[in-house]
Amino acid sequence: MSLDTLVLLQKAIAFAAIALLLIAAYSDIRTLKIPNTLVLAIAVLGIIRLILLNDSIAAIFAIGFAALVFLIGFVLFLRGIVGAGDVKLLVATVLVIRYPDLLTFLIRMSIFGALLSVGVIVLRSYVPLLLGPRVGSFLSTIPRSVPYGVAIAAAGIITILLQPVLFRYVVALPSFQ
Repeated sequence: MSLDTLVLLQKAIAFAAIALLLIAAYSDIRTLKIPNTLVLAIAVLGIIRLILLNDSIAAIFAIGFAALVFLIGFVLFLRGIVGAGDVKLLVATVLVIRYPDLLTFLIRMSIFGALLSVGVIVLRSYVPLLLGPRVGSFLSTIPRSVPYGVAIAAAGIITILLQPVLFRYVVALPSFQ
C-alpha cells in the first residue's frame, strides 16, 4: 500500500470518527445515553487505524491503555460515579487517538468536563433565579446528570484535528537550501 493511500485512509478514519463523536455528544445531550452502535463503530475505526499504522508497539500501548481505562471506568461505574456509556465512549475514543496524544486528550477531557459540570450547575441553580419560576420549574424536570460524553467527544475531536496525519500534505513549507 502506498504512503498516499495510507494517509488518505487515516484521514478518512479520522473524519469518520469525528462525525461519530459529534453524534455521540448530541445523543448524550438529548437522552443522557450513548448508543452502543456508535461506541462500537468508533472502536472499530480505532482498531482499523491501529492495523493501518502497522506498528505493534503503538497497538500494544493503545490496547493496554484502553484496557486500563476500562478497568478504572468499570470501578467508577460500579460506585455510581460515571455512566456506562461514558466509560464505553472513553475506551473507544482511546483506541482512535494515537498513544502519544493520550495524555493531552485526557487533560482536554478533564478541562471540558469541568467546564461542562460548572455549566450544568449554573444552569440548574442560577438561571432560574434570573429568569423566573416558570423556567425554574422547567429546569427542575431535567435530570441532575452531567452529559460527560460531550466532554469526551469534544476532547477527542480536538485531539484528532490536531494530529499531524490530517495536515501533513496540506501545508507545503518552502525549503531553504
